[in-house]
Formats: sequence, structure tokens, C-alpha cells
Amino acid sequence: AILPYCQALEKLAPHIQQLSMESNGKGVSIEGVPLSFEAGEIDFGEPGTNGQHSFYQLIHQGRVIPCDFIGIIESQQPVYLKGEVVSNHDELMCNFFAQADALAYGKTQEELKAEGVPEHL
Repeated sequence: AILPYCQALEKLAPHIQQLSMESNGKGVSIEGVPLSFEAGEIDFGEPGTNGQHSFYQLIHQGRVIPCDFIGIIESQQPVYLKGEVVSNHDELMCNFFAQADALAYGKTQEELKAEGVPEHL
């Protein structure tokens, strides 16, 4: 999964999809001989919080999916709302680090129980 936390990179995942999946998704070799294996990887992605509300559930609890989290140090257009101490970019980067940490480390059953999460979840 290609997971850029920057709206300016919203076309990165579709670009990689087109480059990689079209080029490497062939069922025959360059000589036209059928391959004895499945070729090509499946590439997909979506910018940051858009992906969090669509396919992150599958990544966290469904199956193993390699992920490339892409964070940007400095925003091109930071927005500070009146009365807020952090910018929209700071909040986005908090999501970036939290998602990567949750995916990498998760929580044990004991930690969930201590937090009061029902066992059936």
C-alpha cells in the first residue's frame, strides 16, 4: 500500500499502479511464453486520512499488506486555526505516526483488557 500523508501526492498511488501493474502484470514472458507463476504485485493507496476511512481496517486486522508510509516534514500550506496551537499539518503527522505505530506494534490482549475493550472485539 502506498500511503502518502500529503495531499500534493494524491496522484502518486495511481501513478505507481499504472507504471507497475501495467508493466509487470503480464501473464506471458517477453518472448510470449505463458508464465508458470503469477506476475506483478498489487499496488494501491490513497492519501493519509482518506485511506484511514477506507482500507486501513483490512491492513490492521485483515491480512498482511506491505505498506509504504510517506510523511512530509514541512507543509506547503500549513493552516493554523485561531486558538489552536498546532497546524493542520501537525495533526496530519500525528495520524501518520499513530497509524504506523499501531500497524507495527498493535496491542496485546492484556492491554486491550486493561483499557476495558470487550473481549469479543
